[in-house]
Amino acid sequence: MDVRTFPVLTDEDEALVERLSVGTGENAARVLAYLLCRLGDPDLDDAATRTAVHIGAGVSKNAAAAALDELVAAELIAETTASTADPGRPPKAWHAVAPQSETIRRTYARHAERLLEQGERTAAILETGPSESTATDGRDSASEAHAERPSAERSDHGRVSVALNWRSNALHLPLFAARSADESDVSLTFDEYDGSRAATNAVASGDCDVGLAGAATILRERARGQPIVPIAVCFQRSMVVLYTTRAAFGGPFERLEQLEGRRVGMRTGTETELLGLLLLEQAGIRESVNLVDVGGEERSALETGEVDAVTGMVPDPDRLDLAEQHVEVVAVSDAYPAYGPALITAEETLRQRRQRVASFLVATMAGWANAVRATEAAASEFATETDESPDQIARTFEAAVDRFGGDAVRRRGWGWHSPDDWRNLRDALAQGGIVADG
Repeated sequence: MDVRTFPVLTDEDEALVERLSVGTGENAARVLAYLLCRLGDPDLDDAATRTAVHIGAGVSKNAAAAALDELVAAELIAETTASTADPGRPPKAWHAVAPQSETIRRTYARHAERLLEQGERTAAILETGPSESTATDGRDSASEAHAERPSAERSDHGRVSVALNWRSNALHLPLFAARSADESDVSLTFDEYDGSRAATNAVASGDCDVGLAGAATILRERARGQPIVPIAVCFQRSMVVLYTTRAAFGGPFERLEQLEGRRVGMRTGTETELLGLLLLEQAGIRESVNLVDVGGEERSALETGEVDAVTGMVPDPDRLDLAEQHVEVVAVSDAYPAYGPALITAEETLRQRRQRVASFLVATMAGWANAVRATEAAASEFATETDESPDQIARTFEAAVDRFGGDAVRRRGWGWHSPDDWRNLRDALAQGGIVADG
């Protein structure tokens, strides 16, 4: 009987897997982490056979094969042959080409370029009408338009100004954690704006290099001619909610159809209005609901009885000071798969300072990894700049990651976005007359 043993990843290695998975899929991250662990173990050969990778990384044979091909193409690992005393051709083997810290940087840099390419494809597809869209997902192929870039642009690092879509809060935690990340080589400054539209305008005008805005607002402003490009999705599912209390509603709120003939408060021109309207449109009751512009005072309008329900963001219902009252919440993402907050830049910024934008994405990936892996520490540091307590920040962020992170992050890495998904949301908003037709 031929008995062989293989070293395997342990619980202690999961931190490395999680950090790598931010810049690639989970399976590829496990394979890469396994090869990095071998690289650092003096008792093991650096190179591992396909069988050793499959067993050691804890992934299926097919997943191991696909991950090895992907990582070789990305030049994160190299193929060689394994040492063996058996006669015949030696088996193929693979090894990491750089130490752990450098490999993480390379992984993030490659993923940043992929995210930018997806953004460029999205911008192109949004220039076409619904019947003309033929874009593909563009998973790993490099953009020919940017295959060669001057060396001067590649070294364009420095300060990056970020337009936030609201006052600094728990959902911005990864952006602030990026400032102190080891992988960051840019200096980040933050400007707070009154909503996604204002943040989008700041980016389009060049006042800020990048910005954070709701997906529906990005599509609306792009349809209005704003030269903006989505470059990463921070949360894969929208955090917009429609909520009420039993006291305000006069009983349980269990189905959207119960809103017929009711007053629903929205703030005109906001992400919450756009996706709130889409929610009502998808339910077929938009025309039978009495929409009330509450001027940014959604919770107050609900508490005073001015409206029966309001739109808002997922943390808003938790801020209601309504002891012993039942809060009823319906999330837009439960009814329609819209993206959540996304990062954007201007077309001109991407052309002129592409490497700086890519470096910003690398820093944000590192900030995301730190915020997810060491949430309490990141929240404690961030709390000094907000009105929220570290515990509140940590709870809100962890809940958002768990509920709105999305499966695409596990499969493709943080920030992944598809031109087809952007087009589908644009078409849904256009068909409902909520945004202009592309």
